[in-house]
Amino acid sequence: MNCASCHGSQLQGGEGSSLIDDVWKYGSSDAEIAETIRNGVPDLGMIAWKDVLSEKEIRSLVIFMREQKQLAEKEGLLERVQPEGGVFKTEAHDFKLVQVAKSKRLLWSLDFMPDGSILTTERNGNLWLVKDGQLTGPIKETPKVWAYGQGGLLEVALHPNYEENGWIYLSFSETAKGASGGMTAVVRGRIEKGRWIDQEEIFQVPAKFYTRSGVHFGSRFVFQDGYLFFGIGDRGRREMAQDITRPNGKIHRIHEDGRIPEDNPFVGVEGAYPSIWSYGNRNPQGLDTHPVTGELWESEHGPRGGDEINKIERGVNYGWPVITHGMNYGGTPITDITEKEGMAQPALYWTPSIAVCGIDFYEGDRFPNWKYNLFATGLASEELHRLVIEEGEIVKDEIVMKNQGRIRDVASGPDGFLYVILNGGPYSGIARLEPVE
Repeated sequence: MNCASCHGSQLQGGEGSSLIDDVWKYGSSDAEIAETIRNGVPDLGMIAWKDVLSEKEIRSLVIFMREQKQLAEKEGLLERVQPEGGVFKTEAHDFKLVQVAKSKRLLWSLDFMPDGSILTTERNGNLWLVKDGQLTGPIKETPKVWAYGQGGLLEVALHPNYEENGWIYLSFSETAKGASGGMTAVVRGRIEKGRWIDQEEIFQVPAKFYTRSGVHFGSRFVFQDGYLFFGIGDRGRREMAQDITRPNGKIHRIHEDGRIPEDNPFVGVEGAYPSIWSYGNRNPQGLDTHPVTGELWESEHGPRGGDEINKIERGVNYGWPVITHGMNYGGTPITDITEKEGMAQPALYWTPSIAVCGIDFYEGDRFPNWKYNLFATGLASEELHRLVIEEGEIVKDEIVMKNQGRIRDVASGPDGFLYVILNGGPYSGIARLEPVE
């Protein structure tokens, strides 16, 4: 409304310069661009907007410009990642997609059984076993889920010593009779002759923490040194992410049997929820540890813009919603600040959002040049990203696949291939990436 007369209706430039070519005369950082908007460049006819736009509105305008730049680049990106004869060409490896199990169901997570079969969850509450390219089951007598909104049956993971103890862990949204709303819960159990048995509650919050919101249940598991890490989203109550008396908007750490570790950062703090490991996390839907360093890495959905990859550390505040690189879905601002003392910055963020979901470090040998790279999935963007990490910093972000369906999860398989869950698209269900010489 205010900028098109000079900068073009698509921000492509006109009397004024383009706002999407990534050429900036007065500084390219978000802060420098905001300063130019705020104070203008009077000598060149660029008026100051500080008396018209609030600081939050100026921040939203910067995000909008970043979005438009990325959207303008999509045409070239689509051409680059388009498979030729079924082969995807990337910087380090060429690969093809191979269907493992075709399904139009909304699959959410997967893990690998020792016999080569795959366990996968369906959000409506079914737990399936994939054998010979088919979903078999579902497993009977699994926990009853509160399949509301984004909730349902979420993560599945085998205990690291599964072959000795047989434990399988599930996360899901639950409610209780007479309760208003629900929350994320964790259980473990075993499978015997197609039935779920020996269930034990590992994590369950009191009903007073339930909410009616159908969003931001978080989830995903990491086992490390006898502990279980997992995330819960803010449940659509953004202010609760900063409240350490609430389980919402946090990464949690418990013993594998559900006990609270005595060295958790807020144990002993009056009123604090004792399983909290980090806070200020909007909606974590990816979690994994670096195979060499043991660092805990997380992905979380931002609002409109500001999807994040974070290195999760003990007791750290990751800022949501006080700081964010995004804005509300309707274009209204959340805040005008992206950093604040005492709050961690993301290792990487995407604006516009890719709707980041599951992540996993590649640990196989079939793609040697991808060894220990972190792969991140995108739902709305339908993208698979390869992130190169050096000394705790992300130094490269390559899109290796696009427009093959909403990518819900990614997993490094014991056979050395990389597996993905695709919701929709030509390979809907479970597929794997195989190298092409």
